[in-house]
Amino acid sequence: MNPMKRKHIPNILSISRFPLSIALLFLANRPAWFVAVYIVTGLTDVLDGWLARRYSWQSERGAKIDGFADMVFMLALLAVVLGVKRLYRDLSLSVLIGMGAVALLKLINLFYTKLKFKQWATMHTLANKYTAFPFYVMIPVFVAKGEITGWLNGVLFGLLAVVFLANLEETLILTLAKEYDTDTKSIFGILHISP
Repeated sequence: MNPMKRKHIPNILSISRFPLSIALLFLANRPAWFVAVYIVTGLTDVLDGWLARRYSWQSERGAKIDGFADMVFMLALLAVVLGVKRLYRDLSLSVLIGMGAVALLKLINLFYTKLKFKQWATMHTLANKYTAFPFYVMIPVFVAKGEITGWLNGVLFGLLAVVFLANLEETLILTLAKEYDTDTKSIFGILHISP
């Protein structure tokens, strides 16, 4: 493959997450297919960033595509869990409120980025990445099982609290930053403090 074309591989992987995410909506009632496509979709998210960093193929456009692909993936999963599978009936009120709070803060950060830095983008902080992983593992379990049991509501609420804090860190980074950098790893990077 032409070296110039290779640098587009991360963007191609990110872009592939759009149709794969939409496919999940149609596969929600076919657990085996859902899990297979879900794993492939998740792998595109891991590989695009890894390849971009490993081979210095990063670009501002790629970071934006990745951020929006992540949002589409998240929204598709939310639609599957709440709409298609109707698992909202199993969720406690505190989990539903937590989901709403996280979604609202995520939107605030997105619009704040647009207002302050004149671009639509999301950050790839370590906290955002690490808090997403437990949800990534749990979603196919919920879809395959078709229900969310009582103790899982407690786990979900705890995870949502941590995700909320991760997004609050993003808000703080956006507030303190003079320039936008989608790859800011944590608040410590802005404050120039070693963790």
